[in-house]
Amino acid sequence: MEKEEIKKYCEDVLDEFINQFLLGLPADSDADDFVRNYSLCLLQYYFILCDIKDAVHEGNGDRLVTLHKQLLLHFKSVPGFNTYAIEMLINVVQNMLFLSPAQAHQCIWASTANWKGGAGKNVEIDLLQENRNRDLKKMIKGMGANKTDKAIEMASRAVAGSKQIVENFDYMVYRDGHSSSHSHASSIKDEEKVSSDLRILRPFSIKPKRKHTSFGNIGSDPLDSLDRKKFDEWLENHKKNLMLDAPIDDEDDEGEFYECEFGEYD
Repeated sequence: MEKEEIKKYCEDVLDEFINQFLLGLPADSDADDFVRNYSLCLLQYYFILCDIKDAVHEGNGDRLVTLHKQLLLHFKSVPGFNTYAIEMLINVVQNMLFLSPAQAHQCIWASTANWKGGAGKNVEIDLLQENRNRDLKKMIKGMGANKTDKAIEMASRAVAGSKQIVENFDYMVYRDGHSSSHSHASSIKDEEKVSSDLRILRPFSIKPKRKHTSFGNIGSDPLDSLDRKKFDEWLENHKKNLMLDAPIDDEDDEGEFYECEFGEYD
């Protein structure tokens, strides 16, 4: 088949798969096949991860805001991730309530950056900052005995621009970047082994009473473990904590607005 035909075929098969196994999930009580439930649960995590990576690459702030709301539920449903759930809650609340429209817009749309240009090549802004910090450390290390507070301050201000100048020069003279010294083993044999095992296991067919040893009565939905009543109580407690430091001019009016916004979120 031609390239476009292959692409269309893959998209059609993927659409059919998602419609059958992810959008039309049967109730867990109808089929106690926990191997199948585990496989479906794993797939939903995978698609959320893909959605996040794609939203970052495209620099789509609106999609990231929606995903933060979804991640709030997922983090709260998994033991040990309460800190991440709080971070998602703060992110949602500050954009909806605490920040001005201009500030909220900046936070939503300035969370990614495109350093080299081109569609779909955005990266997280904190990842970009980590790279700039690494470049700064190299510049400071190269100062040797000339290292002073003033020199470090000047280098920190110039690190981003100097990095871009070097990259542009390399591009203009057709100089290839340094290759990494790290080597990675091919994953083809591992993928063939996994595919072979899955063909035998048939994880998406229904076979009652199947289960993995390490994953007992697991549901097909990652949010099955979320206690909605406790989650609501957790939200109420953190709403009160956040309001203690909220920038409020008129407590009564802002309190009503706060409840309204959370109602809209729910």
